[in-house]
Amino acid sequence: MLDNYEKLKSGVIKNLAPNPPVYDENYAMRYNNSLGGQADQLSCLRLGLLLGCLNHPIAKLLDVGYGDGNFLERVSTVVPKCFGYDISPAFPLPSSTNIKSVSKVTGAFYDVVTFYNSLEHMPDIDFIKDIQCKYLAITTPWCHYFSDDWFQNWKHRKPDEHIWHFSDETLTRHMMRQGYTVIHYSNAEDSLRGEKIGYASYLTAIFKKG
Repeated sequence: MLDNYEKLKSGVIKNLAPNPPVYDENYAMRYNNSLGGQADQLSCLRLGLLLGCLNHPIAKLLDVGYGDGNFLERVSTVVPKCFGYDISPAFPLPSSTNIKSVSKVTGAFYDVVTFYNSLEHMPDIDFIKDIQCKYLAITTPWCHYFSDDWFQNWKHRKPDEHIWHFSDETLTRHMMRQGYTVIHYSNAEDSLRGEKIGYASYLTAIFKKG
């Protein structure tokens, strides 16, 4: 294991000495630019995967780390009540009347709570047990940890941004300890974002609480 990293009992790898950037408009714009103009397609893929896995309409959804609000804008066309939370809102929420901001993640009940490339940035991940929801969806870089050398050079090992690193097994194990059961995992987002590297790059998982 590299210096300043620790493998927890769950197998999740933690960065012990992060120096997080300011999550401002410039950061959000850099992230959007990294998608290469595929933000709309990615939002549609995420929404379609959610609706397909749950197999029923969603009445109330919270997107954690909403960034520029692209996913919220898309999901608001089919979900009656949409909410966004961001640690440092860089953009105003989309102007749709059924989208509102919240000041905390655990303050109300939601049918679905989503963490699309946001959970790995958060100082704490045990608060997930306190979220009031039916389902929770996560997309995060897929950390296979083939070796120390691989991890050292892995493009998603961003010491000043990514605090937590998950594989399918370690994310599932952590979520089970928080009271969730996995109902789906895949690398569906690789169809848009992935590179031909011989293994999955982005992990998407959907969990049911209880």
